[in-house]
Amino acid sequence: MAESVQYYLERMIPELEELEKKNIFSAVEIKSIIKKRTNFEYALQRRIKQKIDFLRAIEYEINLEDLRKKRVVRMGLLESLKGSDLQYSGARRIYSLFKRATIKFKSDLSLWLQYIDYAQRSNSNNILSSVFVQAIQYHPNNASLWIMAATWENEHNANMAAARILLQRALRLMPESQQLWHEYFRLELLYVEKIKLRRRILGIDQAKNQEGPDAMQVDQAEHDDNTIRLPAVTGEDVAQWNEDEKNVEKSKKTLTKEEAAALEEANNPILQGLLARIIYDNAIQSSADSIAFRSRFVDIYREFTDTEKDIDHVYETIRRDMADSAEARALLAKRHLFVLTPQQGKEEPRSIAVSDPAFVPALKKCVDDFENALVEVPESNMWRLYIQFLLGWNALVSEENLKLYLGKLLQKTFKACKKQSKLDAKIYELWVAHLMQQNDQEGAKSTVSQALESHPTNALLWLYRIELAQEEHNKQRKLYTTALEYNPESLALWNAYKDWILSTASLSSTEETDKAFFQACEKATLLLPSVTSDSADRNGIKQMLQSAYVQWAAESQGIEAARHVYKKVVKNFYPTHAFFIKCIQLENEFGSPDATGQESVEYLYDKIIRLDDDTEGSFISYLAYLYSQKKFQKANQVYNRACKEVPDKESFDLKVQKLKASNPTSL
Repeated sequence: MAESVQYYLERMIPELEELEKKNIFSAVEIKSIIKKRTNFEYALQRRIKQKIDFLRAIEYEINLEDLRKKRVVRMGLLESLKGSDLQYSGARRIYSLFKRATIKFKSDLSLWLQYIDYAQRSNSNNILSSVFVQAIQYHPNNASLWIMAATWENEHNANMAAARILLQRALRLMPESQQLWHEYFRLELLYVEKIKLRRRILGIDQAKNQEGPDAMQVDQAEHDDNTIRLPAVTGEDVAQWNEDEKNVEKSKKTLTKEEAAALEEANNPILQGLLARIIYDNAIQSSADSIAFRSRFVDIYREFTDTEKDIDHVYETIRRDMADSAEARALLAKRHLFVLTPQQGKEEPRSIAVSDPAFVPALKKCVDDFENALVEVPESNMWRLYIQFLLGWNALVSEENLKLYLGKLLQKTFKACKKQSKLDAKIYELWVAHLMQQNDQEGAKSTVSQALESHPTNALLWLYRIELAQEEHNKQRKLYTTALEYNPESLALWNAYKDWILSTASLSSTEETDKAFFQACEKATLLLPSVTSDSADRNGIKQMLQSAYVQWAAESQGIEAARHVYKKVVKNFYPTHAFFIKCIQLENEFGSPDATGQESVEYLYDKIIRLDDDTEGSFISYLAYLYSQKKFQKANQVYNRACKEVPDKESFDLKVQKLKASNPTSL
């Protein structure tokens, strides 16, 4: 170890001597740097290396390099050091540390990302290229790395051919990665957009330069199943178009009308988005049934200009392949609310504003498409999507006639859905919520009552029913009882019941409220174990009710009542770890540090350490409390017990020593 450390330290001697000679760092600072680097090197040379040691060393070197740069600028040494070893020695050391770290921890993706991030911030293109290669070698199935590499090649190296190759290789490895397909698709659209923008800036006639028939030939060299077949056009081919721009006008004068037309941009399939369309057609073969995957292509198309025909192509494939999908038909119906608008000489898609005169005709087209879809796809999900669409716009519009139209249409749709026997629990929820929003209390009561007859296990419907009976105190109590019998696992229902008990406490006696809380805790304990398989959910409901019970007692009657309540809960309901923590917080807030208060807190801690949850943390908290109260004999007893129960005694002892150090009176 010592030899390796000495080797790395000797390598930095010329750099440090030069730093001191130039007065960038003083002799004292140089000694501090040597000491720090020595400590870091010994940590990095340990038999069992840790990533945190590398990260600390890297962080120190980055901060040191930033300080060196600032001092060089302040001292006016920037020009004199340009090109010297001193200018790059700090960065070399940082990259060396990153390289050593990634060799040791090859599988740590976060380390590679930090390496890449630093290289990007330092504009070290040569190093960044090799880092991407190494990172992808060790993580070939990480789509984000491939995308980062391709983005860097395109945006910083201006190498579209390399970016395209990277993403094609990634797709051969991960043909089902939706993220890769989307980014490859975006890359081709972005490149075509740049070409169009360049032509407009140069004042070239819209849509020129089409290659000959060879541009449309598909490369047949690779024709296996994993190959993405694209026209044989590369970045160099497109770049050549720009070099020939000046010759086009001259040659065009000597061409016939038919030949000149071939040079128009409108006739150029590449500039018309052919590559992106081919990518899309290949992509949908990998995720044929995902409507979200296809709709994302539409969103990407809308980021660019002149893509309306391509968007229509996406919609056509959705209609062709997913005619029986409710989600697909809803997407097709909503498309009318997007329109092309002229923006600075180009057309861009945007959603139609409610105030736009074109909104009403577009909305009517959407409604017509939805109505046709209900006939062709007569299922509950289709009705639900249509209703959600109408409800969404009904909430947004403010124009009186339009709001009236949507309200009538909603009423008609709900009734038609009921007549077709397509009402499910979700549609009932939407219907009742809509009626309540319209202040139709009687209609809402009637509808929710019908809904609960067929869907008694829907907690939200019960909450609506209870809310509609808010003027009837006894009625609400009965409704909660019935609802919780059908839905004992619903945290929302239990939480609403708890809030109801607290809200009606002022109308009831203390004994009645206490009884209501006790019965709620009892019901939760009895009902849940046979219904809820997830102990975390069960404990969450128990903890919520029990904590609210003791909180109410402390706030309404004082700490003595709270102590009586939590002892009653401990005796009857098997409280959770979180409940005991809540009780300790109440002791600190409402209690006093007298003998009774200390005994109560110790009682709670004794109960906590009997639970299996976070045994070590519970013992540490208990010891911290005892040390703060100067109860050292009791603390020793607790420590001895902890040593027998904690899983990692060595780690526990370290925490106890830190605890004692922070409490000098315990030493």
